Amino acid sequence: MPLFYRPRLLLLPALLLCGTCGQLQAAQFELDGVEGELANNVRAMLSVDDALLQAPPPTASRLRYLHRQAPEEIRRALQPFGYYNPVLQLEINLDGPAEQWAARYRIDVGPITRIRSAQLVLEGEGAQDSVLQQVLTDTNVRTDEPLRHADYTALKSSLQSRAAERGYYEAMLRVSEIRVDPEQNLADIELVYDTGIRARIGEIRFDKAPVSEALLRRYLPFESGDPVNTAHLIELQRNLINSDYFADVEVRPQLAELDNAELPVDVKLTPRKRSLYQAGFGYGTDTGARMQVGLTRRWVNSRGHTLNSRLRLSEIRQQFTTNYEIPGFQPTTDRFALNLKLQDEQSDTIDARSYGIGGSWQKQIGDWERHLSLDWEQESWVFEGDEQDSTLLIPRARFSRTIADNRLNTRKGHQISFGVGVASQNLLSDTDLLQLDLRGKRVDSLSDRWRLLSRAELGITLIDSVDDLPATMRYYAGGDNSVRGYDYQSLGPVGGDGDVIGGRYLVTGSVEVDYLIRENWRVAAFIDTGNAFDDADTELKTGAGFGARWQSPVGPVRLDLAMPLDESGWRIHFTLGPDL
Repeated sequence: MPLFYRPRLLLLPALLLCGTCGQLQAAQFELDGVEGELANNVRAMLSVDDALLQAPPPTASRLRYLHRQAPEEIRRALQPFGYYNPVLQLEINLDGPAEQWAARYRIDVGPITRIRSAQLVLEGEGAQDSVLQQVLTDTNVRTDEPLRHADYTALKSSLQSRAAERGYYEAMLRVSEIRVDPEQNLADIELVYDTGIRARIGEIRFDKAPVSEALLRRYLPFESGDPVNTAHLIELQRNLINSDYFADVEVRPQLAELDNAELPVDVKLTPRKRSLYQAGFGYGTDTGARMQVGLTRRWVNSRGHTLNSRLRLSEIRQQFTTNYEIPGFQPTTDRFALNLKLQDEQSDTIDARSYGIGGSWQKQIGDWERHLSLDWEQESWVFEGDEQDSTLLIPRARFSRTIADNRLNTRKGHQISFGVGVASQNLLSDTDLLQLDLRGKRVDSLSDRWRLLSRAELGITLIDSVDDLPATMRYYAGGDNSVRGYDYQSLGPVGGDGDVIGGRYLVTGSVEVDYLIRENWRVAAFIDTGNAFDDADTELKTGAGFGARWQSPVGPVRLDLAMPLDESGWRIHFTLGPDL
Protein backbone atom coordinates (compact mmCIF):
# COMPACT_ATOMS: atom_id res chain seq x y z
CA MET A 1 0.00 0.00 0.00
CA PRO A 2 1.35 3.48 -0.77
CA LEU A 3 2.69 5.41 2.20
CA PHE A 4 0.29 8.35 1.80
CA TYR A 5 -2.74 6.15 2.63
CA ARG A 6 -1.58 5.38 6.18
CA PRO A 7 -2.76 8.63 7.85
CA ARG A 8 -6.34 7.92 6.72
CA LEU A 9 -6.24 4.46 8.27
CA LEU A 10 -4.99 5.93 11.56
CA LEU A 11 -7.69 8.60 11.52
CA LEU A 12 -10.57 6.10 11.47
CA PRO A 13 -9.93 4.56 14.94
CA ALA A 14 -9.45 8.06 16.34
CA LEU A 15 -12.87 9.13 15.00
CA LEU A 16 -14.50 6.00 16.40
CA LEU A 17 -12.89 6.69 19.77
CA CYS A 18 -14.15 10.28 19.81
CA GLY A 19 -17.59 8.99 19.00
CA THR A 20 -17.66 7.18 22.35
CA CYS A 21 -16.48 10.25 24.30
CA GLY A 22 -20.02 11.36 25.04
CA GLN A 23 -20.87 7.91 26.40
CA LEU A 24 -17.84 8.00 28.76
CA GLN A 25 -18.47 11.56 29.93
CA ALA A 26 -18.74 11.80 33.71
CA ALA A 27 -21.74 13.25 35.54
CA GLN A 28 -21.57 16.59 37.36
CA PHE A 29 -21.07 17.41 41.04
CA GLU A 30 -21.39 20.90 42.54
CA LEU A 31 -20.45 21.89 46.11
CA ASP A 32 -21.44 25.33 47.41
CA GLY A 33 -21.09 27.15 50.74
CA VAL A 34 -17.63 25.96 51.77
CA GLU A 35 -14.18 26.59 50.40
CA GLY A 36 -10.53 26.11 51.24
CA GLU A 37 -9.65 23.46 53.80
CA LEU A 38 -13.32 22.97 54.69
CA ALA A 39 -14.23 22.14 51.09
CA ASN A 40 -11.19 19.91 50.73
CA ASN A 41 -12.09 17.92 53.82
CA VAL A 42 -15.74 17.57 52.78
CA ARG A 43 -14.82 16.30 49.33
CA ALA A 44 -12.28 13.93 50.84
CA MET A 45 -14.96 12.40 53.08
CA LEU A 46 -17.78 12.27 50.54
CA SER A 47 -18.22 8.94 48.79
CA VAL A 48 -20.85 10.17 46.31
CA ASP A 49 -18.45 12.82 44.99
CA ASP A 50 -15.85 10.35 43.73
CA ALA A 51 -18.46 7.90 42.49
CA LEU A 52 -20.47 10.45 40.50
CA LEU A 53 -17.38 11.80 38.75
CA GLN A 54 -16.27 8.40 37.54
CA ALA A 55 -16.51 7.76 33.83
CA PRO A 56 -18.80 5.89 33.53
CA PRO A 57 -20.41 6.38 36.98
CA PRO A 58 -21.80 3.40 38.95
CA THR A 59 -25.45 2.41 38.85
CA ALA A 60 -28.20 4.77 39.92
CA SER A 61 -29.09 2.55 42.90
CA ARG A 62 -25.48 2.70 44.11
CA LEU A 63 -25.46 6.47 43.81
CA ARG A 64 -28.76 6.78 45.72
CA TYR A 65 -27.24 4.73 48.53
CA LEU A 66 -24.14 6.94 48.67
CA HIS A 67 -26.36 10.04 48.58
CA ARG A 68 -28.12 8.80 51.73
CA GLN A 69 -24.73 8.46 53.46
CA ALA A 70 -23.69 12.01 52.53
CA PRO A 71 -25.25 13.95 55.47
CA GLU A 72 -23.31 11.91 58.04
CA GLU A 73 -20.09 12.11 56.01
CA ILE A 74 -20.40 15.91 55.71
CA ARG A 75 -21.02 16.30 59.44
CA ARG A 76 -17.93 14.20 60.23
CA ALA A 77 -15.91 16.34 57.80
CA LEU A 78 -17.01 19.62 59.45
CA GLN A 79 -16.72 18.60 63.11
CA PRO A 80 -12.86 18.82 63.29
CA PHE A 81 -13.26 22.52 62.42
CA GLY A 82 -15.82 23.12 65.16
CA TYR A 83 -19.02 23.02 63.08
CA TYR A 84 -21.51 20.63 64.63
CA ASN A 85 -24.83 22.06 63.36
CA PRO A 86 -24.62 22.50 59.59
CA VAL A 87 -27.71 23.11 57.46
CA LEU A 88 -27.58 20.87 54.38
CA GLN A 89 -29.42 21.09 51.07
CA LEU A 90 -28.45 17.98 49.16
CA GLU A 91 -29.98 17.33 45.75
CA ILE A 92 -29.25 14.59 43.25
CA ASN A 93 -30.78 14.03 39.79
CA LEU A 94 -30.37 10.58 38.28
CA ASP A 95 -32.93 10.98 35.45
CA GLY A 96 -31.98 10.47 31.83
CA PRO A 97 -28.70 9.14 30.50
CA ALA A 98 -25.68 8.92 32.85
CA GLU A 99 -23.88 11.91 31.37
CA GLN A 100 -26.87 14.08 32.45
CA TRP A 101 -26.79 12.95 36.07
CA ALA A 102 -25.92 15.72 38.52
CA ALA A 103 -25.72 16.48 42.22
CA ARG A 104 -25.76 19.86 43.92
CA TYR A 105 -24.80 20.07 47.58
CA ARG A 106 -25.26 23.35 49.42
CA ILE A 107 -23.78 23.61 52.91
CA ASP A 108 -24.38 26.26 55.54
CA VAL A 109 -21.79 25.38 58.19
CA GLY A 110 -23.77 27.13 60.93
CA PRO A 111 -22.29 28.68 64.10
CA ILE A 112 -18.84 27.57 65.19
CA THR A 113 -18.48 25.74 68.48
CA ARG A 114 -16.46 27.63 71.10
CA ILE A 115 -14.51 26.36 74.08
CA ARG A 116 -16.49 26.99 77.27
CA SER A 117 -13.76 25.72 79.58
CA ALA A 118 -10.27 24.37 79.05
CA GLN A 119 -8.65 22.56 81.98
CA LEU A 120 -5.04 21.89 80.98
CA VAL A 121 -3.08 20.39 83.86
CA LEU A 122 0.52 19.22 84.26
CA GLU A 123 1.27 16.65 86.97
CA GLY A 124 4.40 14.91 88.11
CA GLU A 125 7.96 16.21 88.29
CA GLY A 126 7.47 18.32 85.18
CA ALA A 127 4.53 20.31 86.57
CA GLN A 128 6.82 23.33 87.07
CA ASP A 129 8.93 22.76 83.95
CA SER A 130 9.00 26.12 82.15
CA VAL A 131 9.28 24.53 78.69
CA LEU A 132 6.17 22.39 79.19
CA GLN A 133 4.32 25.31 80.77
CA GLN A 134 5.17 27.37 77.68
CA VAL A 135 3.49 24.73 75.51
CA LEU A 136 0.27 25.28 77.46
CA THR A 137 0.69 29.05 77.20
CA ASP A 138 1.21 29.02 73.43
CA THR A 139 -1.71 26.75 72.52
CA ASN A 140 -4.94 28.00 70.95
CA VAL A 141 -6.88 25.61 73.16
CA ARG A 142 -8.24 28.29 75.49
CA THR A 143 -11.54 29.46 76.88
CA ASP A 144 -13.68 31.41 74.36
CA GLU A 145 -11.53 30.32 71.43
CA PRO A 146 -13.08 28.40 68.48
CA LEU A 147 -12.87 24.64 68.83
CA ARG A 148 -10.48 23.13 66.31
CA HIS A 149 -9.56 19.51 66.75
CA ALA A 150 -6.26 20.12 64.95
CA ASP A 151 -5.23 22.57 67.70
CA TYR A 152 -5.98 19.98 70.36
CA THR A 153 -4.03 17.29 68.50
CA ALA A 154 -1.11 19.68 68.06
CA LEU A 155 -1.16 20.46 71.79
CA LYS A 156 -0.91 16.79 72.73
CA SER A 157 1.80 16.16 70.16
CA SER A 158 3.84 19.13 71.35
CA LEU A 159 3.59 18.05 74.99
CA GLN A 160 4.72 14.55 74.14
CA SER A 161 7.67 15.65 71.99
CA ARG A 162 8.88 18.26 74.51
CA ALA A 163 8.56 15.78 77.35
CA ALA A 164 10.63 13.20 75.47
CA GLU A 165 13.29 15.83 74.65
CA ARG A 166 13.57 16.70 78.34
CA GLY A 167 13.79 13.17 79.70
CA TYR A 168 10.23 12.53 80.88
CA TYR A 169 10.22 9.04 79.44
CA GLU A 170 7.27 7.83 81.56
CA ALA A 171 4.99 10.74 80.64
CA MET A 172 1.40 9.87 79.73
CA LEU A 173 -2.03 11.43 79.24
CA ARG A 174 -4.13 10.68 82.32
CA VAL A 175 -7.21 12.44 80.94
CA SER A 176 -7.87 13.59 77.39
CA GLU A 177 -11.47 14.56 76.67
CA ILE A 178 -13.44 16.93 74.45
CA ARG A 179 -17.08 17.12 75.52
CA VAL A 180 -19.27 18.92 72.98
CA ASP A 181 -22.73 20.37 73.66
CA PRO A 182 -24.08 20.66 70.06
CA GLU A 183 -27.28 22.40 71.12
CA GLN A 184 -25.39 25.32 72.65
CA ASN A 185 -22.35 25.09 70.33
CA LEU A 186 -20.05 24.88 73.34
CA ALA A 187 -17.29 22.46 74.28
CA ASP A 188 -15.45 21.58 77.48
CA ILE A 189 -11.89 20.28 77.28
CA GLU A 190 -10.02 18.44 79.99
CA LEU A 191 -6.42 17.36 79.60
CA VAL A 192 -4.24 16.00 82.40
CA TYR A 193 -0.65 15.22 81.42
CA ASP A 194 1.40 13.30 83.99
CA THR A 195 5.11 13.73 83.23
CA GLY A 196 6.32 11.20 85.76
CA ILE A 197 9.94 11.40 86.91
CA ARG A 198 12.53 13.22 84.81
CA ALA A 199 15.52 11.07 83.91
CA ARG A 200 19.01 12.20 84.87
CA ILE A 201 22.27 11.75 82.99
CA GLY A 202 23.98 8.61 84.24
CA GLU A 203 27.42 7.35 83.27
CA ILE A 204 28.99 9.12 80.26
CA ARG A 205 31.10 6.65 78.27
CA PHE A 206 33.50 7.82 75.55
CA ASP A 207 34.97 5.65 72.82
CA LYS A 208 38.73 5.31 72.74
CA ALA A 209 40.12 8.54 71.24
CA PRO A 210 43.53 10.02 70.31
CA VAL A 211 43.07 12.73 72.95
CA SER A 212 42.57 12.19 76.67
CA GLU A 213 39.19 11.64 78.23
CA ALA A 214 39.96 14.53 80.58
CA LEU A 215 40.01 16.85 77.55
CA LEU A 216 36.83 15.31 76.08
CA ARG A 217 34.97 15.94 79.32
CA ARG A 218 35.81 19.64 79.06
CA TYR A 219 33.57 19.70 75.97
CA LEU A 220 30.57 18.47 77.99
CA PRO A 221 27.75 21.02 78.42
CA PHE A 222 26.34 18.82 81.22
CA GLU A 223 27.49 16.44 83.94
CA SER A 224 26.33 13.11 85.32
CA GLY A 225 23.32 13.79 87.50
CA ASP A 226 22.00 16.66 85.39
CA PRO A 227 18.44 16.36 83.99
CA VAL A 228 18.27 14.91 80.48
CA ASN A 229 17.94 17.54 77.75
CA THR A 230 18.18 16.49 74.11
CA ALA A 231 19.41 19.97 73.17
CA HIS A 232 22.44 19.46 75.43
CA LEU A 233 23.18 16.08 73.83
CA ILE A 234 23.12 17.73 70.40
CA GLU A 235 25.35 20.53 71.73
CA LEU A 236 27.91 17.94 72.88
CA GLN A 237 27.92 16.39 69.41
CA ARG A 238 28.43 19.81 67.82
CA ASN A 239 31.22 20.71 70.27
CA LEU A 240 33.20 17.56 69.52
CA ILE A 241 32.76 17.92 65.75
CA ASN A 242 33.94 21.53 65.94
CA SER A 243 37.04 20.46 67.87
CA ASP A 244 38.40 19.14 64.52
CA TYR A 245 39.63 15.95 66.19
CA PHE A 246 36.77 13.82 64.87
CA ALA A 247 35.20 13.15 61.48
CA ASP A 248 32.00 11.81 63.04
CA VAL A 249 30.44 11.91 66.50
CA GLU A 250 27.36 10.03 67.70
CA VAL A 251 25.86 10.78 71.11
CA ARG A 252 23.65 7.83 72.02
CA PRO A 253 21.34 7.83 75.08
CA GLN A 254 20.98 4.18 76.13
CA LEU A 255 17.25 3.98 76.83
CA ALA A 256 17.46 0.20 77.18
CA GLU A 257 19.73 0.74 80.20
CA LEU A 258 17.51 3.34 81.89
CA ASP A 259 17.47 2.36 85.56
CA ASN A 260 16.24 4.27 88.58
CA ALA A 261 15.73 7.33 86.34
CA GLU A 262 19.43 7.33 85.36
CA LEU A 263 20.22 7.29 81.63
CA PRO A 264 23.70 6.20 80.50
CA VAL A 265 25.10 8.04 77.47
CA ASP A 266 27.57 6.52 74.99
CA VAL A 267 29.68 8.79 72.79
CA LYS A 268 30.93 7.08 69.63
CA LEU A 269 33.95 8.82 68.09
CA THR A 270 35.51 8.48 64.65
CA PRO A 271 38.87 10.34 64.59
CA ARG A 272 40.03 12.40 61.65
CA LYS A 273 43.40 11.80 60.06
CA ARG A 274 46.06 13.17 62.37
CA SER A 275 47.79 15.30 59.72
CA LEU A 276 46.24 17.53 57.08
CA TYR A 277 48.38 18.67 54.16
CA GLN A 278 47.18 21.59 52.06
CA ALA A 279 48.33 23.34 48.89
CA GLY A 280 46.70 25.99 46.78
CA PHE A 281 47.37 28.40 43.96
CA GLY A 282 45.64 31.63 43.04
CA TYR A 283 45.83 35.09 41.64
CA GLY A 284 44.78 38.52 42.90
CA THR A 285 45.27 41.92 41.36
CA ASP A 286 46.79 43.16 44.63
CA THR A 287 49.16 40.24 45.21
CA GLY A 288 49.68 38.85 41.71
CA ALA A 289 50.19 35.10 41.41
CA ARG A 290 50.30 33.35 44.78
CA MET A 291 50.59 29.92 46.32
CA GLN A 292 50.24 28.41 49.75
CA VAL A 293 51.31 25.15 51.36
CA GLY A 294 50.39 24.12 54.86
CA LEU A 295 50.49 21.41 57.47
CA THR A 296 47.99 20.98 60.28
CA ARG A 297 48.77 18.48 63.01
CA ARG A 298 45.31 18.06 64.52
CA TRP A 299 46.70 16.65 67.75
CA VAL A 300 50.34 16.81 68.78
CA ASN A 301 49.73 14.93 72.03
CA SER A 302 46.94 13.47 74.11
CA ARG A 303 46.23 16.91 75.61
CA GLY A 304 44.87 17.99 72.23
CA HIS A 305 47.53 20.56 71.35
CA THR A 306 47.51 21.53 67.66
CA LEU A 307 50.25 22.71 65.28
CA ASN A 308 49.44 24.85 62.21
CA SER A 309 52.17 25.90 59.79
CA ARG A 310 51.71 27.91 56.57
CA LEU A 311 54.06 29.08 53.84
CA ARG A 312 52.53 31.76 51.60
CA LEU A 313 54.35 33.00 48.52
CA SER A 314 53.23 35.75 46.17
CA GLU A 315 54.78 38.29 43.82
CA ILE A 316 54.94 40.90 46.59
CA ARG A 317 55.11 38.95 49.85
CA GLN A 318 56.71 35.81 51.27
CA GLN A 319 55.44 34.73 54.66
CA PHE A 320 55.89 31.78 57.00
CA THR A 321 53.72 31.38 60.09
CA THR A 322 53.38 28.64 62.65
CA ASN A 323 50.96 28.48 65.57
CA TYR A 324 51.08 26.04 68.44
CA GLU A 325 47.56 26.01 69.88
CA ILE A 326 46.46 24.81 73.30
CA PRO A 327 42.79 24.24 74.25
CA GLY A 328 41.64 26.41 77.14
CA PHE A 329 39.73 25.27 80.20
CA GLN A 330 36.56 25.77 78.13
CA PRO A 331 37.88 24.49 74.77
CA THR A 332 34.68 25.40 72.92
CA THR A 333 35.33 29.10 73.61
CA ASP A 334 38.95 29.44 74.81
CA ARG A 335 42.22 28.79 72.99
CA PHE A 336 45.81 29.78 73.72
CA ALA A 337 48.54 29.93 71.09
CA LEU A 338 52.28 30.46 70.66
CA ASN A 339 52.97 32.21 67.35
CA LEU A 340 55.97 32.61 65.07
CA LYS A 341 55.94 34.82 61.96
CA LEU A 342 58.59 35.54 59.31
CA GLN A 343 57.78 37.94 56.46
CA ASP A 344 59.54 39.60 53.51
CA GLU A 345 57.49 42.13 51.53
CA GLN A 346 58.72 43.71 48.31
CA SER A 347 56.03 45.82 46.66
CA ASP A 348 55.98 49.14 44.84
CA THR A 349 55.38 50.73 48.24
CA ILE A 350 57.01 48.55 50.91
CA ASP A 351 60.50 47.05 51.14
CA ALA A 352 60.54 45.37 54.56
CA ARG A 353 61.59 42.23 56.40
CA SER A 354 60.17 41.29 59.76
CA TYR A 355 59.92 38.47 62.22
CA GLY A 356 58.00 38.12 65.41
CA ILE A 357 57.20 35.74 68.23
CA GLY A 358 54.43 35.93 70.76
CA GLY A 359 51.44 34.43 72.47
CA SER A 360 47.70 34.96 72.22
CA TRP A 361 44.43 34.11 73.96
CA GLN A 362 41.28 33.81 71.88
CA LYS A 363 37.90 33.66 73.61
CA GLN A 364 34.33 33.62 72.29
CA ILE A 365 32.00 35.76 74.40
CA GLY A 366 28.48 35.45 73.02
CA ASP A 367 28.56 36.79 69.45
CA TRP A 368 31.90 38.51 70.06
CA GLU A 369 35.35 37.05 69.58
CA ARG A 370 38.06 38.52 71.81
CA HIS A 371 41.70 38.15 70.82
CA LEU A 372 44.43 39.26 73.23
CA SER A 373 48.09 38.95 72.26
CA LEU A 374 51.60 39.96 73.23
CA ASP A 375 54.14 40.00 70.37
CA TRP A 376 57.83 40.81 70.16
CA GLU A 377 58.51 42.11 66.64
CA GLN A 378 61.72 43.00 64.83
CA GLU A 379 61.44 44.82 61.49
CA SER A 380 63.83 46.47 59.06
CA TRP A 381 62.63 48.54 56.12
CA VAL A 382 63.88 50.86 53.40
CA PHE A 383 62.31 54.18 52.35
CA GLU A 384 63.99 56.54 49.87
CA GLY A 385 67.24 54.59 50.12
CA ASP A 386 67.45 54.83 53.92
CA GLU A 387 67.32 51.59 55.90
CA GLN A 388 65.73 51.63 59.34
CA ASP A 389 64.89 49.04 61.92
CA SER A 390 62.79 48.78 65.04
CA THR A 391 62.09 46.48 67.92
CA LEU A 392 58.66 46.52 69.52
CA LEU A 393 56.93 44.61 72.30
CA ILE A 394 53.25 45.10 71.51
CA PRO A 395 50.25 44.07 73.60
CA ARG A 396 47.17 43.98 71.36
CA ALA A 397 43.45 43.47 71.82
CA ARG A 398 40.86 42.90 69.10
CA PHE A 399 37.13 42.44 69.39
CA SER A 400 35.12 41.29 66.39
CA ARG A 401 31.64 40.07 65.58
CA THR A 402 30.11 38.62 62.42
CA ILE A 403 26.38 37.95 62.08
CA ALA A 404 25.02 36.71 58.75
CA ASP A 405 22.11 34.66 57.49
CA ASN A 406 24.59 32.77 55.29
CA ARG A 407 28.35 33.30 55.51
CA LEU A 408 29.04 32.23 51.91
CA ASN A 409 25.99 33.79 50.23
CA THR A 410 24.88 36.63 52.47
CA ARG A 411 21.53 38.33 52.04
CA LYS A 412 21.60 40.18 55.36
CA GLY A 413 24.34 40.57 57.93
CA HIS A 414 27.14 42.69 59.32
CA GLN A 415 30.71 42.47 60.54
CA ILE A 416 32.48 44.81 62.95
CA SER A 417 36.00 44.74 64.31
CA PHE A 418 37.86 47.00 66.73
CA GLY A 419 41.56 46.70 67.57
CA VAL A 420 44.12 48.47 69.72
CA GLY A 421 47.88 48.02 70.05
CA VAL A 422 50.39 49.85 72.23
CA ALA A 423 54.18 49.98 72.63
CA SER A 424 56.37 51.83 75.10
CA GLN A 425 60.05 52.59 75.45
CA ASN A 426 59.64 51.58 79.08
CA LEU A 427 58.57 48.11 77.92
CA LEU A 428 61.40 46.86 75.64
CA SER A 429 60.35 48.96 72.61
CA ASP A 430 62.26 51.52 70.55
CA THR A 431 59.39 54.01 70.53
CA ASP A 432 56.08 54.91 72.14
CA LEU A 433 52.97 54.38 70.05
CA LEU A 434 49.25 53.77 70.27
CA GLN A 435 47.37 52.36 67.26
CA LEU A 436 43.63 51.92 66.92
CA ASP A 437 41.47 50.71 64.06
CA LEU A 438 37.77 50.25 63.47
CA ARG A 439 36.36 48.26 60.53
CA GLY A 440 32.80 47.54 59.54
CA LYS A 441 30.90 45.84 56.73
CA ARG A 442 27.19 45.47 56.14
CA VAL A 443 24.94 43.64 53.69
CA ASP A 444 21.26 44.61 53.37
CA SER A 445 18.62 43.00 51.19
CA LEU A 446 16.60 45.65 49.38
CA SER A 447 14.37 43.14 47.55
CA ASP A 448 14.50 39.61 46.22
CA ARG A 449 17.16 40.64 43.68
CA TRP A 450 18.76 43.84 44.98
CA ARG A 451 21.40 44.10 47.71
CA LEU A 452 23.21 47.06 49.29
CA LEU A 453 26.78 46.46 50.49
CA SER A 454 28.68 49.04 52.52
CA ARG A 455 32.00 49.09 54.34
CA ALA A 456 34.15 51.59 56.24
CA GLU A 457 37.57 51.60 57.89
CA LEU A 458 39.20 54.05 60.26
CA GLY A 459 42.80 53.85 61.49
CA ILE A 460 44.69 56.11 63.92
CA THR A 461 48.30 55.94 65.07
CA LEU A 462 49.62 58.19 67.83
CA ILE A 463 53.42 58.43 67.61
CA ASP A 464 55.95 61.27 67.91
CA SER A 465 57.49 60.70 64.46
CA VAL A 466 56.08 58.64 61.58
CA ASP A 467 59.70 57.84 60.65
CA ASP A 468 59.83 55.55 63.70
CA LEU A 469 56.73 53.61 62.60
CA PRO A 470 57.58 50.27 60.93
CA ALA A 471 56.55 50.07 57.27
CA THR A 472 54.09 47.19 57.82
CA MET A 473 52.32 49.16 60.59
CA ARG A 474 51.74 52.26 58.47
CA TYR A 475 48.44 52.89 56.73
CA TYR A 476 48.00 52.78 52.96
CA ALA A 477 44.92 52.99 50.73
CA GLY A 478 44.08 51.71 47.28
CA GLY A 479 43.47 48.20 45.95
CA ASP A 480 40.85 45.48 45.79
CA ASN A 481 39.55 45.89 49.36
CA SER A 482 40.21 49.60 49.76
CA VAL A 483 39.67 52.26 47.08
CA ARG A 484 39.17 50.49 43.78
CA GLY A 485 40.46 52.24 40.68
CA TYR A 486 43.85 52.79 42.34
CA ASP A 487 46.77 50.37 42.58
CA TYR A 488 47.43 48.36 45.72
CA GLN A 489 48.77 50.65 48.51
CA SER A 490 49.28 53.48 46.03
CA LEU A 491 47.51 56.12 48.17
CA GLY A 492 49.14 57.80 51.15
CA PRO A 493 51.83 60.33 52.08
CA VAL A 494 54.78 60.41 49.67
CA GLY A 495 58.46 60.97 50.29
CA GLY A 496 60.87 63.33 48.61
CA ASP A 497 61.33 61.01 45.61
CA GLY A 498 57.58 60.67 45.09
CA ASP A 499 57.23 57.16 46.52
CA VAL A 500 54.32 56.39 48.85
CA ILE A 501 55.68 55.92 52.38
CA GLY A 502 52.44 55.42 54.31
CA GLY A 503 50.81 57.49 57.02
CA ARG A 504 49.49 57.58 60.56
CA TYR A 505 45.81 57.81 59.67
CA LEU A 506 43.40 55.99 57.38
CA VAL A 507 39.82 56.66 56.29
CA THR A 508 38.04 54.59 53.61
CA GLY A 509 34.43 53.89 52.73
CA SER A 510 32.44 52.12 50.05
CA VAL A 511 28.86 51.79 48.86
CA GLU A 512 27.86 49.11 46.37
CA VAL A 513 24.60 47.80 44.93
CA ASP A 514 24.24 44.52 43.08
CA TYR A 515 21.42 42.85 41.17
CA LEU A 516 20.71 39.15 40.69
CA ILE A 517 20.34 38.63 36.93
CA ARG A 518 20.16 34.84 37.13
CA GLU A 519 20.91 32.13 39.67
CA ASN A 520 24.43 32.62 41.13
CA TRP A 521 25.15 35.62 38.90
CA ARG A 522 25.01 39.31 39.84
CA VAL A 523 26.04 42.63 38.37
CA ALA A 524 27.25 45.44 40.60
CA ALA A 525 27.99 49.16 40.63
CA PHE A 526 30.07 50.84 43.33
CA ILE A 527 31.83 53.97 44.54
CA ASP A 528 34.81 53.93 46.94
CA THR A 529 36.55 56.82 48.65
CA GLY A 530 39.37 57.30 51.15
CA ASN A 531 43.05 57.91 51.71
CA ALA A 532 45.95 57.42 54.11
CA PHE A 533 47.45 60.62 55.45
CA ASP A 534 49.40 62.50 58.11
CA ASP A 535 47.54 65.80 57.79
CA ALA A 536 43.83 66.29 58.32
CA ASP A 537 43.50 68.48 55.20
CA THR A 538 44.52 65.63 52.86
CA GLU A 539 42.17 65.16 49.92
CA LEU A 540 40.17 61.94 49.77
CA LYS A 541 40.51 59.91 46.59
CA THR A 542 37.43 58.42 44.91
CA GLY A 543 37.00 55.56 42.48
CA ALA A 544 33.86 54.16 40.86
CA GLY A 545 32.99 51.35 38.53
CA PHE A 546 30.98 48.24 37.86
CA GLY A 547 31.54 44.50 37.99
CA ALA A 548 30.23 40.96 37.85
CA ARG A 549 29.77 38.44 40.65
CA TRP A 550 29.64 34.65 40.47
CA GLN A 551 28.50 32.78 43.57
CA SER A 552 31.00 29.90 43.78
CA PRO A 553 30.87 27.09 46.36
CA VAL A 554 33.52 28.91 48.43
CA GLY A 555 32.01 32.38 48.20
CA PRO A 556 31.59 35.17 45.64
CA VAL A 557 34.13 35.58 42.83
CA ARG A 558 34.31 39.30 41.96
CA LEU A 559 35.58 40.90 38.77
CA ASP A 560 35.48 44.71 38.83
CA LEU A 561 36.40 47.45 36.39
CA ALA A 562 37.06 50.69 38.28
CA MET A 563 38.17 54.19 37.32
CA PRO A 564 39.76 56.84 39.59
CA LEU A 565 37.73 60.03 39.33
CA ASP A 566 40.77 62.34 39.39
CA GLU A 567 42.86 60.36 36.90
CA SER A 568 42.42 58.72 33.53
CA GLY A 569 42.44 55.00 32.88
CA TRP A 570 40.76 51.94 34.26
CA ARG A 571 41.93 49.20 36.61
CA ILE A 572 40.74 45.58 36.87
CA HIS A 573 40.18 44.13 40.33
CA PHE A 574 39.73 40.41 40.97
CA THR A 575 38.89 38.97 44.40
CA LEU A 576 37.47 35.78 45.91
CA GLY A 577 35.88 35.30 49.30
CA PRO A 578 32.78 35.94 51.44
CA ASP A 579 31.17 39.38 51.56
CA LEU A 580 31.56 39.41 55.37
